[in-house]
Amino acid sequence: MELSEHPPYGKNAGQQTVKLGSQWTAERVRKLGQSKLWASSAIFITWDDWGGWYDHVDPPLKNKWTGGGPAKGPGYTNTQFSYGTRVACLVISPYSKRGIAKGFHSHVSLVKFCETTFGMKPLNVRDQASDDMSDCFDFKQTPLPPPTQ
Repeated sequence: MELSEHPPYGKNAGQQTVKLGSQWTAERVRKLGQSKLWASSAIFITWDDWGGWYDHVDPPLKNKWTGGGPAKGPGYTNTQFSYGTRVACLVISPYSKRGIAKGFHSHVSLVKFCETTFGMKPLNVRDQASDDMSDCFDFKQTPLPPPTQ
């Protein structure tokens, strides 16, 4: 838990910062960049939630919940089912494009990238319908050097 990038709370209460987790991740990227594997690598660094910060962009309504609701409390039929506040994803590769991708991506896009890259069949209808993050790459560009920090 001392390497988590979550703010200190609950089981992480003894951790005073996200710094240790960030350093651990950066060290893994640095080591891969120094290896012979860098030339054929793609690293996706993402988080499991948005971090609690305000986002001025509302998530698109892609799917509505059409199932039943709870027996008690507020119902959620016809509410947003799949997408929430945006979550950052860093794409690090010799063929990464600079800047911010404009395409619509989700965590499922990472699965689709692997399926597309390795010629695998989709696991389900969600990844079958997802994009594969190919707009984040330019495989014709001069390969970028590995990150130095």
